[in-house]
Amino acid sequence: MTELSTTSVEEQELVQIDEGTESNSVVAEDVTRYVVVEINKNMYGISTDTTVELMDSSMTQITRVSHAPSYVQGVINHRGTIIPAIDTRALFGFTSHTDSVQELEEMLAQREEEHVQWLLALKESVETGEQFTKSTDPAKCSFGKWYNNLCGNTSLLESLTKGSSSARAIVNQFDEPHKKIHSIAKDVMLLVSKNECDKARDLIDAVWDGELAHMRQLFKSLVETLRPIHTSMMIITELGGHKIGLIVDEVHSVFDCPDGSVEALPDSTENSEFLKGLVHQSDGSYILITDIEYIYKKTRPE
Repeated sequence: MTELSTTSVEEQELVQIDEGTESNSVVAEDVTRYVVVEINKNMYGISTDTTVELMDSSMTQITRVSHAPSYVQGVINHRGTIIPAIDTRALFGFTSHTDSVQELEEMLAQREEEHVQWLLALKESVETGEQFTKSTDPAKCSFGKWYNNLCGNTSLLESLTKGSSSARAIVNQFDEPHKKIHSIAKDVMLLVSKNECDKARDLIDAVWDGELAHMRQLFKSLVETLRPIHTSMMIITELGGHKIGLIVDEVHSVFDCPDGSVEALPDSTENSEFLKGLVHQSDGSYILITDIEYIYKKTRPE
């Protein structure tokens, strides 16, 4: 069986799991060992028979290739051999890992800008006397809906923070300043109705320099904290004397699977052409078994 070599603490633990399993039990001939990886929140099994090495893809220089398919992120030099780096998300028809991280950052930037515009609109209503029409309920703005859904869903929060206590702490700090910003709308409108526009302006300015400035710093800190933890892993595989690097979201574990326990895929399964079947787990989840031969056929040039 191919030995798994790694370059991080997490990956070293993966090797220990593999070696521990091998030393404590005899793997039957009808059992296949798989590396379990995460791709777009689904779990996939890649046979260790084809697995050469695991590495953090951010630590590997990937050279872009002109006119390559969208799923080819580029090529890498692996021990003197130039091999393609395949973005499995894009290959399977999902948003690529790079695009997914970019979309997250753009979404957070948009939510920040919306609150800047919210306060500017409130200030404009004071100056013009026109009715303020933006939401005064913090739960109904776009950020509020996203934030409440995030904090109320453990799996979503874990997916965003990747177990980082620092990221989770930053997320928790948004609630108070966000609610404070929305709460001043009624106070400002009441002051305007009393013809106390100077006090209304002072209140807006205080929130601009206080709660809004705090929120903007939180957005910046959150992006800076998420960027290094939303990295991807690369699995170097080898088949028939050829190698490719498969970029995946995370590497989780190694498990031995009796070949007879692999079930047929439901008709509705996405990207089924890349899969051989699935294996149900005792907790009700399942692992999709990849068809590495087809992946090689699909991604290697003729």
